[in-house]
Amino acid sequence: MILNTIKKFDSWFVVLWGLILFVPFLNAVHLFDWDEINFAESAREMLVTGNYQAVQINYQPFMEKPPLFFWCQVLSMKLFGVNEFAARFPNAIVGIVTLVMAFSIGKKIHGRTFAFLWVLFVTGSFTPHLYFKSGIIDPLYNLFVFLAMYQFYLYLTNERALKYAIYIGLFIGLAIVTKGPVALIVIGLVVLVYWALQKFSAILSLQHLLVAAGTALLVSASWFGVETIQHGPTFLFEFVKYQADLFLNPVAGHGQPFYYHALVLLAGAFPASIFALKQLVKKPTYEASIGHTWTLLLFIQFWVVLILFSIVKTKIVHYSSLCYLPITFFAAKQLLAYLNQKETMPFWQKIVAFLLAISIAMLFVILPFVDSFKYKLIPLIEDDFAKGNLSITGTWNGMEFLPGLFLVGVSIVFFIKLLKKELLHAAFLLLFFLSFFIPVVLRLIVPKIEQYTQGAAIDFYEQKAKEDCYIETVGFKSYAHYFYAKVKPEHGITTAKGFNYNGPLAKPLYLVCKQGNEQAIDTNFLQLYQKGGFVFYVKK
Repeated sequence: MILNTIKKFDSWFVVLWGLILFVPFLNAVHLFDWDEINFAESAREMLVTGNYQAVQINYQPFMEKPPLFFWCQVLSMKLFGVNEFAARFPNAIVGIVTLVMAFSIGKKIHGRTFAFLWVLFVTGSFTPHLYFKSGIIDPLYNLFVFLAMYQFYLYLTNERALKYAIYIGLFIGLAIVTKGPVALIVIGLVVLVYWALQKFSAILSLQHLLVAAGTALLVSASWFGVETIQHGPTFLFEFVKYQADLFLNPVAGHGQPFYYHALVLLAGAFPASIFALKQLVKKPTYEASIGHTWTLLLFIQFWVVLILFSIVKTKIVHYSSLCYLPITFFAAKQLLAYLNQKETMPFWQKIVAFLLAISIAMLFVILPFVDSFKYKLIPLIEDDFAKGNLSITGTWNGMEFLPGLFLVGVSIVFFIKLLKKELLHAAFLLLFFLSFFIPVVLRLIVPKIEQYTQGAAIDFYEQKAKEDCYIETVGFKSYAHYFYAKVKPEHGITTAKGFNYNGPLAKPLYLVCKQGNEQAIDTNFLQLYQKGGFVFYVKK
């Protein structure tokens, strides 16, 4: 009786778990260039101009993203002000919804124990957890794709009901208005592969296909269509051109080797990546349960996303984040197989899990002492900007190594329990500890690391926010000065026309460049100072 009562509150426990982990410390560190600041700035400019239809950067049309996520940030900024917390809060809510959905689906398909394991693998794995404490588009986009996939699963397993075709189109449309047509490409490829594995037997009637497509078109046209009617097809053409350029060329220097995303997922999604490895390198075998179709769809999704974005020339860490839920799902599935003694965890897997855990732990033990050994590294570095970064003296208080030290101890106990075949205790210990370790690191260590990378520049921009001035970067792309200097609409008008550096200006003009690029600055500018790899100038 008591157990049944407790079970009724499972979902509320998951909500509480998400609130505890995802909401605190959202403002512990500045937003990071490019994406976090880019998106927050678009939301801020919507508030400044009152124009919520057009996506802008520096008050000029921004052709790279649709607006749905920015609208979420706008609502958050109306509640909490224009700051880091407001920019990241929407993803904390998305994270809680994602946990609840994962728990609900997992419980329905594989039972309560599996559902809790899936939730723990999400919160206890590094990048899956961190993305819900970020201000980027992908968590919301991934949730819509995940929900579209789940509706497709329900369609396949519930007599091809029409309502699921409508829901599929709804979530595809929302994903398109969040990030663009890549959602349609990914889901379309998953469906095609699934269809091929079913030997091209009928899985979706033409009528229902048209209903899904029509719903997706209707939802996405609620913005793309209105934008085209109001301002012509310019945005649509430029948007498609940009997406094609991402696929064909390493845009903005984001060119990486083919295996980049495989390595990112292996290290970033630890420990889920290690537990999921066996499940992901073999085709799912038939299960005498309703979960077989869902397992197969997630398996296909993982490989479609990994292969697709390994082919794409522009490679950025979060492009493969659609793999996070499949990875954590298969990690939970494999651990459950071990717990049910259907399989035995191989020794190599225990070794790799321990070595990765201890390596990550030692990294966080060593990082707080960077000022003690950086002078040995600086002579080995050729890049002037990197040398300038390391010239900063961090504000370490000497205690930041403790979380890493605790993780060393947890890793050792984890490995001992693995050797004793106490898998549940081992996994729970590591995942529970990492679920809290990640936000603690975000609060104690990441702000100190940020001082070396962008801290000096953002300090300068925040100072200039109090002054009526122009401010621009030279020789490198950044969005930080727009957001942190709180540039006004006239700044966008002036820069769109192009600064006449030698002509008269109504306001002071400040320029920021990276150390090593000083030759790009005209003699009409006076150097104020250099700090942290950045050099700051004002027009004479």
